[in-house]
Amino acid sequence: MNTPDTSSAAQESAHLEKLRSQLSTDIEAMQQKEASLKEYEQRLRLLVEHAHQTPPTQPTSRFYVANGPDSQEALDAEWDKYNRAHALLEAARRGLTDDRLAFKEREEKLDLREADVARREAWVAGREQELATREAATAARPEAKATFISAPFLAAKNFFTRQG
Repeated sequence: MNTPDTSSAAQESAHLEKLRSQLSTDIEAMQQKEASLKEYEQRLRLLVEHAHQTPPTQPTSRFYVANGPDSQEALDAEWDKYNRAHALLEAARRGLTDDRLAFKEREEKLDLREADVARREAWVAGREQELATREAATAARPEAKATFISAPFLAAKNFFTRQG
């Protein structure tokens, strides 16, 4: 028969066995990391040793001073070229600014003209509608017969043509 003491002891031993296997895998992983770190440390030591043995190269200066009779004249000529180019650039910039302002002004005028044309079109459409309603009203209204007072000759003509 299984007593509570034997079953708990079996569970405890199984648990301890599981912990022992986890510890052994953790120890193996740590040993691998330690070996990797030792290898990395060795490489760093070699690099430091190599750096101490070979002095760093001095960067060469890209700028030089010319000592000759033409050096100042050449420098002045280059400054003149720079100043001319800068003046041309400024002139072009001012021209572009003027062009941009002119385009903006022209666009504003076109917008005003467009609004004016739209206003006129609306007025014309309203006027056409007004005329169309007047024509419809006059077409729907029956024509009045001419009387002797308003149009005596027309009334006489209508009188004689009807009797004949």
